[in-house]
Parts: sequence; structure tokens; C-alpha cells
Amino acid sequence: MAAAAEPRVEVIVPNFNGQKYLPACLDSLLNQSYNQFSVTVVDNASADDSVDLIRRDYPQVALIENERNTGFAGGCNTGLRQALAGEAEFLILVNSDIVADRRWLEGLVLAAGSDESIGLCQSLILLAGEPGRINTAGNEAHFLGFGFCGHYREEERGQFARVADVPFASGSALLIRRGLLMDIGLFDEHLFMYQEDLDLSWRARLAGWRVALAPRSRAYHHYSFDRNKDKYYYLERNRLLVCLKNYSRRSLLVLAPAFVGAEVAMLAWAASGSWLTQKLKGYSYLVRNAGMLLEERRQVQQRRRVSDGKVALFWTGKMAFEGLKDSRLTRIANPVSSWYWKLARRLL
Repeated sequence: MAAAAEPRVEVIVPNFNGQKYLPACLDSLLNQSYNQFSVTVVDNASADDSVDLIRRDYPQVALIENERNTGFAGGCNTGLRQALAGEAEFLILVNSDIVADRRWLEGLVLAAGSDESIGLCQSLILLAGEPGRINTAGNEAHFLGFGFCGHYREEERGQFARVADVPFASGSALLIRRGLLMDIGLFDEHLFMYQEDLDLSWRARLAGWRVALAPRSRAYHHYSFDRNKDKYYYLERNRLLVCLKNYSRRSLLVLAPAFVGAEVAMLAWAASGSWLTQKLKGYSYLVRNAGMLLEERRQVQQRRRVSDGKVALFWTGKMAFEGLKDSRLTRIANPVSSWYWKLARRLL
């Protein structure tokens, strides 16, 4: 790629206690084949020595220090706001536990540059501990708001050769076009962490943008599936928040029986897993913040250019996410859920 033709890029690394992974991440980012880019780390009040490490060993990396932990969404937005004040055409988010291939950035920019309607574009993300296996080749979204890694642990054998649309893009290595942010806004900071990439992708698609995979852009992720109770709180709370914001009223009515059934099942699972308090806390949050939710919903629906029927083409009725795949819950739920979705999506 000729330097004169290279669009300006800002790479943003949100970090919270990521000292263990930062050196490998930053070394890989600073060794790219692409030329026109700069790197900024947004530190979310880390309690480890992340800040000292960056100041000492990476003077070429810009550093923003948040006074408190604003979550993944807030940390990303801090970097995105600063980047939007500059001239970068593409803004790229990278988790601090990612290691990028040398042509990673070039692959992302080439993919996004192939079609101006691509607003979001993720890398092909492989497992750092098993580089021959996929972490995500585009995340999957269940119609009730469950999000999970697409093609997780599948062997990578060159099956992803072309830039192609995906249900939603992973925030762990994500290119965002400046024009998209000017159109639909930044991450929803009320989400704090988890589901913010699903929400951004959903809002992008409702506004008429494409969400795609850049298969020639490769990154390696130190990924693990946590099962702590706080994670379940955010996942369940945010799942409902994102659906209530982004579905039309008609769609919510059509899907209401499925939502009720899913909530009964999730309450039972939460009780059996000792995180029922966290599940109920999520309901309390939604009730207490109903005004905020209604205002965000109004803004999303005002920007809508695409029907739920078209967006629904990317959703699935099957749950296959890590930690529950082939479990008793999914063996019972998936046939019913898939049948319901087959009927319901015709009405959206």
C-alpha cells in the first residue's frame, strides 16, 4: 500500500490492569506494515503499574489517564472523542490483551476502504494460546439479545477469504469509520461493559451501515470466558437494555412471548447458579433508569433507516455460546427458540 494513499488512522487501546499483556500488545502495534497511524492508551484508573510501564518504555504512545474506571464503553469513548477532534478517517479499538499480526492494520484499512458503507470492521481474531483456532470470525447474535463468539474454537483453514458482513463486530479489534460515529454516536456508556459492541453494531445496521469481517487482518487474543457473578449481572442487564432500545415497538410485541419464556428460564438458571441476586438487580436497574432508556430508545428510532426485518436476517434462533454450548439448557431451548424465530421474523 503506497504511503501517499494511506488514510490517517488512530489506534486506541482501552486498558484496565493490563500490565501483563501491554508490552506484547504495544510492540505488535508499533511494528505494523502500515505507516499513517498513531497509538493512544486510555487507562481506566488501573491499580497495577500499567501507567508507569507506558511512560517508561513507550514514550511514542500517547497516554490518557481516566480518574476512575469508566468501563470498557467509557474508556473507549474517551479515546474516540479525542480522536474525533483530529483528522483520522478510521478509529481502531484494540484490547490490551491482543497481539496483532504485522499486516493487521493494513488488512483492516483495505477492507474498510473497499466499500464506503462499511461502518464497522473487525479483524479475524484467533486464540493466542492456540493460534490455529478461531476466537471470533464475527460475533453471533440471538434474537433475544444473547451475543457470543462466532466460529469459536473452529480450526482456521483459510475458509474466510473475502470481506463479508457479520451479525455484529467484536470490540476487541475493531475499526470504526469516522462517519459512522458522526451519524449514530459513540458507545452507550450506561452499558459499562459487555454488549456494547452488539449495541453499536445494531445501531449501525439500523442506520444503514454495513458491519463486516476483514479476514486478512489477523490478531491473537488472550481470551477466557469468565463466570463471575458481576459478569452475569452486566450480560443480562445489558441484553435487555439493548433489545429494548433497538427493536421497534411492533417487534417487541411479536417477540414478547419469547422474552417472557427466556426470563423464566434465566431466573431458574440464575437461582441454580447462585447469581439470582445479580439477575434481580438488573431488573431494578432497568426500572430505576426507565427515563434514560426511553430517551435512548427515542434517539435510536429517530435515526432508523432500515427495518427490523432486514436486520433480523443476521440474527439466529440458536444459542451456541461458550460455557453453555451443548448444555441441558440449550438442548431444550434451542429447538423451541429456533422454531419461534422462524415464525416471528416473518412478522418483523
